[in-house]
Amino acid sequence: MPHWGFKSPSPDHFAFTTSAHATPRRAFSKADVRWLPTRDQEKLGYPTQKPLGLMERIVAASSNKNDVVMDPCCGCGTTIAAAERLERRWVGIDITYQSISLVLRRLEDQSGAAWPECEKKIALNGIPRDMASAEALAHKKDDRVRKEFEKWAVLTYTSNRAEINEKKGADAGIDGRVYFMTGATENATMIVQVKSGIVGRGDVAKLRGDMEREGAEMAILITLTQPTAPMTSEAKSAGFYHHELMGRDYNKIQIVTIQEMIEDDKKLDIPLTKSPKAAPRTKRLPEELMLPGIDAPQEDPVAEPLDMMTHLKKVLQDEGPKAAKKSGASRKGKKLVKK
Repeated sequence: MPHWGFKSPSPDHFAFTTSAHATPRRAFSKADVRWLPTRDQEKLGYPTQKPLGLMERIVAASSNKNDVVMDPCCGCGTTIAAAERLERRWVGIDITYQSISLVLRRLEDQSGAAWPECEKKIALNGIPRDMASAEALAHKKDDRVRKEFEKWAVLTYTSNRAEINEKKGADAGIDGRVYFMTGATENATMIVQVKSGIVGRGDVAKLRGDMEREGAEMAILITLTQPTAPMTSEAKSAGFYHHELMGRDYNKIQIVTIQEMIEDDKKLDIPLTKSPKAAPRTKRLPEELMLPGIDAPQEDPVAEPLDMMTHLKKVLQDEGPKAAKKSGASRKGKKLVKK
């Protein structure tokens, strides 16, 4: 059987073989280059995401301070984050603004209080800078490109905190969701819809129905054209949402124009969070079973390597028939530049 791997005297390296009985040669890896399980804190939704510590080692070993590091398919931005931490200049490129938005959010979270100064040094290319470029992107014949306009509008207005709705079907009219704080540990949902064509009062009324169906507290309509008087009236008729933390009232349905976003840099002004409150986990999921040599505790760096298939069979037996059943097959150009 074909295989690949390497031998190393250092306990922080391990190798695998693709034969039927894949056995790690080492049973321990350092925390910064650890295997990223499904629920790891670093995970950002990209299946090919690498550990930040691993990319830092690669960047540190192959470049010096102030050198330029480029990632032409930057995805979730691990290379960019590593380059920023190691004081390298960098260039990140990706085909979708959704990726660029994620990189910006990641850099913001990583920079903390220093983000305003860090942001000033970033040049963002390939996005609408005026109404002409916004209209050109919105009116592209290719539906995939038009979708990029919607993603850009949703993510830009929510300071890169919204979740893009990729589903098709009954809720296809909702382009994004954003979660805002209502208390120390509680969040609420706001839905976002983008319209690049002719809009009217009926669009606002439909959005109101979507808001109620989804159980959202508020809704935002982002439109390329100016809203009409009946639209504004319909939005106001939805009433207000009182935010206890902010001590102010918000219109339950808000209408925002692309012109306001571009010319006035208008953004959502409410405390946002990354995701809805998650229920506490009480049981390890089958797809996150411990793997020998990958998830071995650091306290046992010389644990005896096990045969991979034997290990998985043993764990599935411990989890019971139900877990074994669930563990079956279930896998179903924008550019950033740091000057």
